[in-house]
Amino acid sequence: MSNYNVNMKIVYLLFLLIFPLAFSASATGTTEGHDVKIRIKGIAKDSMVRIGYYYGSNRYIVQDSARADANGMCRFKGEKPLPQGVYICTLKKGYFDFLVTTQSFTLETDTSDLELHMKIKGSPENSIFYEYHQYTVRMGRTADSINRILSKRKNADSVKALKARLNQMGREVDSFRTGFMKKYPESFSTKLLKSLPEPVIPETPKLENGKKDSTFPYRYFKIHYFDNIDFSDERIARTPFYESKLEYYFKNLVIPEPDSIIRDAVNIIEKSRASDEMFKYNLSWIVNHYDESQYMGMDAVTSNLIERYFLPGQAKWVTPTQINGMRKRDSIVSHLLIGKTAPDLYLTDSNGKVITLYSVHHKYTLLFFWDANCGHCQHASPILHKFYEDNKKRLDLEVYAATIERKTKDWKKYIRENKTGDWINVWDSFTVTDFNKMYDIYSTPVIYVLDQNKKIIAKRLDVKQLEEYFNHLEGKDKSKAMPPMKKASEDDDPYPAGK
Repeated sequence: MSNYNVNMKIVYLLFLLIFPLAFSASATGTTEGHDVKIRIKGIAKDSMVRIGYYYGSNRYIVQDSARADANGMCRFKGEKPLPQGVYICTLKKGYFDFLVTTQSFTLETDTSDLELHMKIKGSPENSIFYEYHQYTVRMGRTADSINRILSKRKNADSVKALKARLNQMGREVDSFRTGFMKKYPESFSTKLLKSLPEPVIPETPKLENGKKDSTFPYRYFKIHYFDNIDFSDERIARTPFYESKLEYYFKNLVIPEPDSIIRDAVNIIEKSRASDEMFKYNLSWIVNHYDESQYMGMDAVTSNLIERYFLPGQAKWVTPTQINGMRKRDSIVSHLLIGKTAPDLYLTDSNGKVITLYSVHHKYTLLFFWDANCGHCQHASPILHKFYEDNKKRLDLEVYAATIERKTKDWKKYIRENKTGDWINVWDSFTVTDFNKMYDIYSTPVIYVLDQNKKIIAKRLDVKQLEEYFNHLEGKDKSKAMPPMKKASEDDDPYPAGK
């Protein structure tokens, strides 16, 4: 894949900082520092122990590290408070979770069983957390043992008895959970437990015609999916489950169409304004998620959120320099969104005749940016040419093949040897066209699909997808809706975008 002015492509992702910035005392509502002692019996002297919090797609972000003394004691002490949330402590063999809601406490355990031997001093929240955690660990281990036995048993009565025991244990866990949450209604552990379950869908109501409303389960589930998430609590951002909830919501519940995505994204982001950290997390995660999307047209989501939140200065954690970079990038992307009118091109053919893009009068125009010395282009061009030959009359389409080369020797040779002179071949003989700024061309090949009014209806399609795309577009596949189309892959690009 050929790269053109690749350093000009400053992707949004470079500036969205899914990793948190340095935390100040105000981030946790306290001015105290932190002093966390963790004693692990059985650990070797000078063993490295690390603590960190869960955040985003990273399992955890390391906050601090310490070496164990002769008694297995590790001390994590600092002048700034720790960000609150669910933490993980890792050692050479094993790990365990704990909570940071206060800044000074002691955890004691031993290597023979890090979880069940845990004792807490000075942290009521961790005591509550481990009351629940140790119970579920014991029940889980018992259930695993029963399942192992069950996998080997063939006697029907024995199998029935073991399954009955598992069912009974499930009811016991449910009962314990319910009692636990009633016992500690204000604890962070209860808030976490309430956040995990999915909505329970009630009986589907009937419409006026007497039939059940088939859309009700989906609509109810989506509307109530985040009911038990406290968007005002920054600790939720530092848990191992929140990102998976966001990911499930946008992957499975949100209609994969830019307007729908933007509407649902803004709804979540606005709910998060009560917490600076949740606001930052949700905004950054959603923008990153769609900036990295493999599907065509998702740049409309990114552009909208950038213009709505970042450029007006609502993302306080982003520097002015970064904002300027995002503004420059958005100035390119925003006018190339699907539905926008493509910029005209004033290029010349091999005989020096100017052929503008707007002078091509067909139902469809395939705007093909390429380079004769690009390996990916050499692979894509014959496939595109066959599609052109097979469909130019049926679809009333033309190919406007614009080389990004500034010299014509290799360009002319390729056209001649590969017999692609029957479509429009043009180049920038005046050396005035900035392909990067006009069409976001930072690598080749790139295909834009334009309608008869030169409106962009698809872009960055792989040549192998053209048949499928036009079959749907022209109604040949009437039984199916137009599926989300993947963009051409850059996996083999030796110079990935933004590098």
